Amino acid sequence: MAGTAAVSGSTVSLTDNTGISPAATKNAAEEQKAQFLTLLVTQLRYQDPLNPMQGTEFTQQLAMFSSLEQLININKSLGKLGGMETAFAQGQAVGMLGKQVLAEGNTVTVSGGTASNLAFSLDQASTDTMVNVFGPDGALVGVFDAGNRGAGLHTIAFPAVDQQGNPMQDGTYTFSVLAFATDGKPIQAKTFSSGIVQGVKFAQDGTLLTVGTKDIPLSSVVQITEPQAPAPGGSAASGGSTTGGGSGG
Repeated sequence: MAGTAAVSGSTVSLTDNTGISPAATKNAAEEQKAQFLTLLVTQLRYQDPLNPMQGTEFTQQLAMFSSLEQLININKSLGKLGGMETAFAQGQAVGMLGKQVLAEGNTVTVSGGTASNLAFSLDQASTDTMVNVFGPDGALVGVFDAGNRGAGLHTIAFPAVDQQGNPMQDGTYTFSVLAFATDGKPIQAKTFSSGIVQGVKFAQDGTLLTVGTKDIPLSSVVQITEPQAPAPGGSAASGGSTTGGGSGG
């Protein structure tokens, strides 16, 4: 990606994506200051001796110059503050390497026969919870029975097998959750993408976290925790039992 700095493991590489050189900004401000002084001195040099500039008028000119100088200094201070803020945010992102994250989304990654965890939240407790997994082409490839679940956030292991009990191919899949209350009415469910942060990228449109094979915007992350084993899940519709999930998106 053009204009992108990547971080993986202990390696950090940063590039300036603004396209504007700090030195160029400083030179432009200093040039405006010099032009103002030149105009003021020229005005004083060529003023009419019989009708010289009034003291109040000269004071106004000096006040304008003072205001311009203050604005230039404020601009410099804001530029330094913005650079410090960016460096601080990038440092925080690098500190997320190796952390377990939950982000807004509905993806699950299968790699080497191991899938990332399924993460979702329910508005209320359910008596029946089903997770449908779809392939890259949108076709249904797996149905996962998550059983009864309480209200709140759930992160559970996914067995990575299809409806026939066959291992799913490596890749990134999407999923949806269907949950029902005791009265049979559907319950609102919100899905999340989960996984271990394996890399960080700094791009013009924001910071991206590499989770499995997917880059997740830092702004979409809703939870950061130390890596931990997911709660036991249910089973695949074909009857396969749940195994521990791995990292991914």
